[in-house]
Amino acid sequence: MSPFPLRTVAAVALCCAAIPAVAAPDSGDRYRVTTKMQMAGMSMPGKPVEVCTARANPVSEQAIPKDKDCEVQGFRIEGSKASYHVVCKGKNAMTGDGEMETLPDGYRGSMKAQVEGQQITMSYEGKRIGSCDYASESPEAIGKAMTAQACEAQLTSIPSYSMYVGPKAACPAWKDKFCANVSRSMAQAGDPAHFAETDRSFGGIAWQAVEACGGGSRATFLAKACARAEGTSDLDFVGDMCPDLAPKHCADADPNRNGRFLAQHCAERARTLAAQQCEGRGYTAMQSSPYRAFCGSYATERLRARGEAGAKGSGGSR
Repeated sequence: MSPFPLRTVAAVALCCAAIPAVAAPDSGDRYRVTTKMQMAGMSMPGKPVEVCTARANPVSEQAIPKDKDCEVQGFRIEGSKASYHVVCKGKNAMTGDGEMETLPDGYRGSMKAQVEGQQITMSYEGKRIGSCDYASESPEAIGKAMTAQACEAQLTSIPSYSMYVGPKAACPAWKDKFCANVSRSMAQAGDPAHFAETDRSFGGIAWQAVEACGGGSRATFLAKACARAEGTSDLDFVGDMCPDLAPKHCADADPNRNGRFLAQHCAERARTLAAQQCEGRGYTAMQSSPYRAFCGSYATERLRARGEAGAKGSGGSR
């Protein structure tokens, strides 16, 4: 059985919470509501719940909460009592007959409902325990306050962008603030180091947030970062993030600064340099050579390539 129909039935116990009221101090009544439910031979007593309701007659048609697919039929008041029939259609289909009664210090009622072929019987009683400010203490007001708190708390969290942007955003009113934070955070994303750190820390989420806020795309920022990396000869970044640009830098790459770049992306020049500057040199000679960083990168790359080739060969022979 879907839990939603059970919640629909149980919501009757909080009947007065649905009644609108004029926002004013001491505008509501605080009730302690206790429910009991029976179904399929089981009894399920509910935990007492305190609820702030609008100051109005608990026995009214407005007091019957219902889903958009539900309709209240045959509502009738006789003295301090009321009765009604409710019909809900769609995936949460149910029918029920209920009654409620005003008491000197509260209200009580019951409902018998048919849900997915089973009968559910619920009884409830609300006892007035004091006054309250309906404008700030109603279930709706409390829910709004909790939502606002959550929305404020995540404003600087880029991975939380779906809370603020998009058709299912829970915090659309905070979108401008969130996007302003994203814009400030990503202001330096065109810098190669910042771009690489963003990719490492957030992956695609950061770029989804930027795009959702109308601040561009990953491709836009990458193009800026690649251009800046070329201008500062940060060829390791070019090789890692902009491989299409790598070939044109093989001829002018400095082995002392760009050894890894040469070893990984410029095979022909790397082999020539290795033959000239690395092969046949002893440990002491290599330590004093200006090409030692390049030779180390070249050796590491050759080991990596051999390891990958061996792994492929082993996989193919199985």
